[in-house]
Amino acid sequence: MIDARAAVSLRAFAHVDRMGPQYAAYWGLMAQGALPLAGMSQLLVEVSPSNAVFTLTDVAMKTADVRSAGMLVERDFGLMELHAPRPDPVVEAGRAILAVLGLRLEDREAPEIVSSQRLGSITADHSQLFNKVRRGAWTLPGDALFVMEVTPAAYVYLLANELEKATEVELVRVAGTGLYGRLIVAGTEAQAAEAERVARSVVERVRSEAAVGGRTGGG
Repeated sequence: MIDARAAVSLRAFAHVDRMGPQYAAYWGLMAQGALPLAGMSQLLVEVSPSNAVFTLTDVAMKTADVRSAGMLVERDFGLMELHAPRPDPVVEAGRAILAVLGLRLEDREAPEIVSSQRLGSITADHSQLFNKVRRGAWTLPGDALFVMEVTPAAYVYLLANELEKATEVELVRVAGTGLYGRLIVAGTEAQAAEAERVARSVVERVRSEAAVGGRTGGG
């Protein structure tokens, strides 16, 4: 049980119904624990203080048949990832987490866009700079990029999966720890523009759900 529940801030709480192949592969690259696979359901929870993820993961795993790719614990914020082949155990784990915190879904922080940029037809030199920090697809000369920062950081993972489902872009980098989450995707200029449109619509959808206490985040 977590002491002083009121002191735990629920920064992000997002349910990914079905992980896309690129997105699941990205988590497989980062995973320190159980490897998630494409098609699995996932829950992402970001809290402050960071150490709260230890108890929350313990509660979730003792309540539902879920596994974790890892816990990311930083100075200020902690992120926990849970996944299962089907959505039901993930939803059950999420309910247990909210219950032990004494919180409701609408108590989570809503995502905000910090920065949104599109770069058209990048040069060879510029593409190499992006390749130095990539964890996914290579960027090539002539690619168009879409780059977005959001806060709280964990929502960037939901955005990455939604972009894979709704567009033809390739995931270059998804970084969901710290104060801001950063997403870089590559494609044609039309695909980058569509990625920005979809990302903004997902943020607005989650913000509206947070305001009325709706679903846990998306697909």
